[in-house]
Amino acid sequence: MKARKIFVITISLVSSILSVGCSSDQTKKKNEKSVKKEIIMRIRDKIKTLDTAMSLDSNSLVINQNVFEGLYRYDKEGHLVLAGAESEKTEDEGRVHVYRLRKDAKWSNGDPVVAKDYVYAWKKLLSLKESASNWTNLLILKNAKEIHDDQKDMESLGVQELDDHTLRVELIGNIPYYKEIFASTAMFPQNHAVAEKYGDEYGKTSASTVFNGPFTVKGLERGSHKWELIKNENYWGKKDVKVKKFKYVVEKNKEKAQKNFFKGKYDYVRVGCFYDKKLASKRGFHHRRIPEISIICFNQKRQVTGNVHFRRAVTYAIDRRKIAATKGFHGQALYGIVPADYSYSPENDVDYRKEAGKIVDLNKTKAKSEWKQAKKEIGKNQVEMTLTLNDNRDCLKIAKIIRNNLEKTLPGLRIRLKSVAVNDKLTQAIDYDYDMCCRTWQPRYVDAMAFAINGGIEHLKDDYDNPNYWNDLEKALVTNTNEFSRRRQYLIAAEKDLIEKDAFVAPLCQQENGYLLNPKLKDVVFVPYGSNYILRDCRLKK
Repeated sequence: MKARKIFVITISLVSSILSVGCSSDQTKKKNEKSVKKEIIMRIRDKIKTLDTAMSLDSNSLVINQNVFEGLYRYDKEGHLVLAGAESEKTEDEGRVHVYRLRKDAKWSNGDPVVAKDYVYAWKKLLSLKESASNWTNLLILKNAKEIHDDQKDMESLGVQELDDHTLRVELIGNIPYYKEIFASTAMFPQNHAVAEKYGDEYGKTSASTVFNGPFTVKGLERGSHKWELIKNENYWGKKDVKVKKFKYVVEKNKEKAQKNFFKGKYDYVRVGCFYDKKLASKRGFHHRRIPEISIICFNQKRQVTGNVHFRRAVTYAIDRRKIAATKGFHGQALYGIVPADYSYSPENDVDYRKEAGKIVDLNKTKAKSEWKQAKKEIGKNQVEMTLTLNDNRDCLKIAKIIRNNLEKTLPGLRIRLKSVAVNDKLTQAIDYDYDMCCRTWQPRYVDAMAFAINGGIEHLKDDYDNPNYWNDLEKALVTNTNEFSRRRQYLIAAEKDLIEKDAFVAPLCQQENGYLLNPKLKDVVFVPYGSNYILRDCRLKK
């Protein structure tokens, strides 16, 4: 059965990275002379925020995954187990869940973790406009949608503190993936007293934040390129935490980071989906396909990108196979917003993407027809657009293919490429400060709903006004868990509206995650929905 397909990497190799490029005698001598005192993790960019309600970028998310903890966590086998809660009672046929919180759960400043901290964090998430796509995690809660649409007040949200250590949660139905949502960073609690004390400054530095997870953050200031994760001595499960300190270093240059890994300067380096055969043959290298997608988002507030015929023209003009065939790229073409090998039916083990099929593909005839209609409605024969992308060479390779596809197939269209830092790109997306934007995104739980209801598309709920789409999603949300086929058909219908009919976003490709990990670093667990790793149970073999 693959309905909850788990991707877990627990590292058990016994050779040291110091053996790479050295003889066994040389390695032995080096190991005899030096004892590793700290674990150094390369991270690709600065952290945007430690505020779990506000964090959208992958760098913030991977840190928050390890310094905060929610009702559930992933264990060493990748299974969900209770964490901040010690027990759960289910009522009303799976709609109501009552959690008894751990009395020994504390914040790093010594405050107890109480039910109010969960209520505060979830209501804050729903109230923040800046949280953009993060708030969709809450749609499984009673009245969350109505509150977001200003139809009900915040007090009606389906979460309630019965006492300091009892939390009552009411869902909109019997949701099969609710535990995975509650284990996501956006649903972690916040110390309400500390968050209120610091206000807008909360989470911007380690000094303005307190933590309830296995580690705390030390030395993080605005724009920091170095900081540390320190074992949290107030953490209820501290006896399971074997490593006392992880040092993080921002290194944007991937090639330099890889060289430093093999020199023994780093213990972890995320490589991503671009790597060559030579690197793949090195000791310490690992890879796996993950549900990370690349898409083009369109600014719906602007005349050209707000035109459906323009968006369709772009969607049909892109050669996804050519993108997937890019030298060094490891992934596959994406023909819808939900990736392959991700969500399987519990009834027949059929993958969602296989059942939904190719919703869009390269079709130059359709692209030219839609482009002709777009120019007519826009009133222009010459159009110049900016495509925003991450500031690295790998993204530039894909962006150049897209530009070439569009300019050759759609005469009169000119594309400017604009490379920006990840955090700046997220800010621009939230502020509508772009024309078209290349975006990569990973889900927070294993269910096709994650992509249909979020997909990394900022302002999806605010800007996409197709009632059929939202009706299908609402039906999928409340459909009984034992009617999986019926539920999946609602999701497929919604995806066709989003991608084919309205071309709200244009899918590009699905990616692999390549990474380098010190073989002596054991029991590093990767979450089943992406590239985030969990350090709680990891250890360094001597």
